Amino acid sequence: MVTTHLRLLMLGFLLLLAGCSYRQSTYHSQLDFSSATEVPVVPTAIHEKMPRTPFPTRAAIQFLDATAAAPLAAVESQTIRLFRQTVPAVASIDIMFTHPAIHSGDVPRKMVMSQGSGFLYDDQGHVVTNAHVVSDRNEYLIRFGNSSEITATVIGRDEASDLAVLALSQPVDIAPLQLSQRTPMTGMWVMTIGNPLGLRDTMTLGTISAVGRTLDGNPNQNILQIDAAVNPGSSGGVLIDVTGGVLGITTAIQSSSGSFEGIGYAIPADTIRQIIPVLIGH
Repeated sequence: MVTTHLRLLMLGFLLLLAGCSYRQSTYHSQLDFSSATEVPVVPTAIHEKMPRTPFPTRAAIQFLDATAAAPLAAVESQTIRLFRQTVPAVASIDIMFTHPAIHSGDVPRKMVMSQGSGFLYDDQGHVVTNAHVVSDRNEYLIRFGNSSEITATVIGRDEASDLAVLALSQPVDIAPLQLSQRTPMTGMWVMTIGNPLGLRDTMTLGTISAVGRTLDGNPNQNILQIDAAVNPGSSGGVLIDVTGGVLGITTAIQSSSGSFEGIGYAIPADTIRQIIPVLIGH
C-alpha cells in the first residue's frame, strides 16, 4: 500500500513537472515569435518627470501690422519684380558630350554638362558671357529658363577682359537686357542671377563691397567686388542694380575652399559696353 501511494505521488510530481515544462516551452516559443517580428520601439514618458500642472499659457508673437511691414514689403515686392523681369534673359551655357558605353552592347549616351551663365545682350541673338566659360570649344547649348536648348556659336573672345559673345542659331521671343547707366559705388544694392553648380536661375542678393579692384591677368582696373553669393557656374551671370540694368557680370571668386567665402568679382558694365560691340562687329 505504501509502495502504491509512493508511486502515485511520484507520478503526480512528474506530471506536474511536465506541465510546468510545457508551459515554459510555450512561453519561450511566444517570445521567440515576437522577437522575429520587427516591433517599433516607442519611447515611454517617465511620468515621475512629467510636469504636474500645465505650463502657463502664452500668446504667440504677433505679426507686424500692415503699416509697420509696408517698407520691407515694398522692398520685397521690388526684388521679386526685378527677378521676374530679368530671369527670362539669363542663359545657362551647356556642353553636350558623349559618355562611352560601360558594358558591352550598351549604347553611348549623350549627356549635358553645365558650363556657366550668360545673358541676352540684344535682339539679334547675341549672348554675353565670360571668355573662360567658352574657352574650350566653339559650339554650345543655350537655354533660357525652361526653354528648349538652342545651339550657339562663339563669334568672339577677349581673354584680357574675360568677355565673349555667342550667336544663337535661331531667334528667341525674349526681350534682351540693357546695360545700366549708373556708376558703380561701394554700398550699392545688387542682385545676381546665374546657374551656380548647374542650378538654373538662382538669385542672390548683396552689395558692392568695393570698386577699382584688379585681377591677375586682367587689365581692367575697375573690377567690382561683391558680397552676393556666387559659385562655380555663376560665371557670366548678371549683376542687376535697383533699376533692372546690368551693372556687370560675375567673373570670379576668391576662395581657399573652391566655394564662395564672401568675396566675388564682377566685370563692370562700362567694360562690356566697350568690348562687346567690337567682338560682334569684328
